[in-house]
Amino acid sequence: MKKQLLIVFCLAVLAFAVACARRPATSTRHLSSPQRISSQDANASEPAVATAKDGTAYLVWVEHRGKEADVMLKRVNAEGHALGEPVTINPQTGQATAWRGDPPTVAIAQDGTVYVGWSGRADPASRIPPDIYLSASRDGGKSFTAPVKVNDDPKPTDHGMHSLAVAGDGRIYVAWLDERNVAPAPAKDMKMDAKSSGHHMENNRELFISSSTDGGRSFSPNQSVAADVCPCCKTNLAVGSDGRVYVSWRQVLPGDYRHIAVTSSSDQGKTFAQATIVSNDEWVLKGCPVSGAALAAMDGTLQVLWYAGGDKGQRGIYLSESRDAGQTFSPGQLLAAGSAHGTPVLLREFVGAATGVWQEGEGDKAQVLAAQFGNDGKAKDQITVARAGELPAAVTTDKRVFILYVAQEGDKQSVWLVTADNREKLDAGV
Repeated sequence: MKKQLLIVFCLAVLAFAVACARRPATSTRHLSSPQRISSQDANASEPAVATAKDGTAYLVWVEHRGKEADVMLKRVNAEGHALGEPVTINPQTGQATAWRGDPPTVAIAQDGTVYVGWSGRADPASRIPPDIYLSASRDGGKSFTAPVKVNDDPKPTDHGMHSLAVAGDGRIYVAWLDERNVAPAPAKDMKMDAKSSGHHMENNRELFISSSTDGGRSFSPNQSVAADVCPCCKTNLAVGSDGRVYVSWRQVLPGDYRHIAVTSSSDQGKTFAQATIVSNDEWVLKGCPVSGAALAAMDGTLQVLWYAGGDKGQRGIYLSESRDAGQTFSPGQLLAAGSAHGTPVLLREFVGAATGVWQEGEGDKAQVLAAQFGNDGKAKDQITVARAGELPAAVTTDKRVFILYVAQEGDKQSVWLVTADNREKLDAGV
């Protein structure tokens, strides 16, 4: 009998050790233990997250099944504990489309309405290029109304790399990259470029924007904001407390320079100022880096966080500020040197200072890192959020930080969540 009990105990210890070994590890003292958000049986990726005034976090991701995909949403309370079961956003199974550079978006209005932006096809079985949709929930994310198509072009063409923001007055803004006025790329030009992380070379696109004043039930006529835009770099939107709308993209300049550009609108998106290049990084690339910028607008200051891989200065994550509505920017401050992948995340209210979260490395070497900027504009200690993770998404409340990322488990990917107290300083790992 004792021998049997010993065997059972040993097997239990072994099972616990295996589970711990598979769990994506963190190396930071004040981060919570990772918890899987997606189903253990699903192949999940492309996370996004937003929080409501009551501290509830809305976690969004995409579950893939071959060429079909579904956008999922799960709620967690202010402490990171799950509230109910996940909800499928797209009404028709398999209707969504997504890839690692173009996740869905989520934003919460002042009245608590939850908005989710996503790409999809009206008929999942068709090969028609995807459209941009917005779905709304007016019961706290428990159910969603029928999606509304944002792009208004009559002929099928490609749309993607969208961003979403909700102003204090409830107006919704959606920006995206569009091919309606772009001639198809010749087949001979659709080749792989090692410098662009293996993404296809494509023709440049246009940046479009649209807005809604009726809770996402209808959208304004689509407006072109910029041409010669890097075709697979994420756009971003931010709305200041004064209602000014900011939009960013990666501009392709003569000579194949690819630099972050910003413009703004003071009349609710009717007109936009002349675009400004945030920093002359001298990044020449005959391909797409799949890397956009993060924006934060508050107290009359616009902050921009981006990756620069050019010849001017060190390669790494940079932060710059504008105090004149995006007309001029301060010299970029290096947050972290090295090679980053994807679009970084900017957390403006993280322990009272700007903080960047980003992916470093790829494949088995991918990890999620974070670093803070002090009030003097200089970067503080870098921390490791996940030693085996990629594609981070993050957001803050007054009390808590929520960070989502993707980690490999066997032959599948899962979405994981870690949280931290927003009132504490995140120290380096033990």
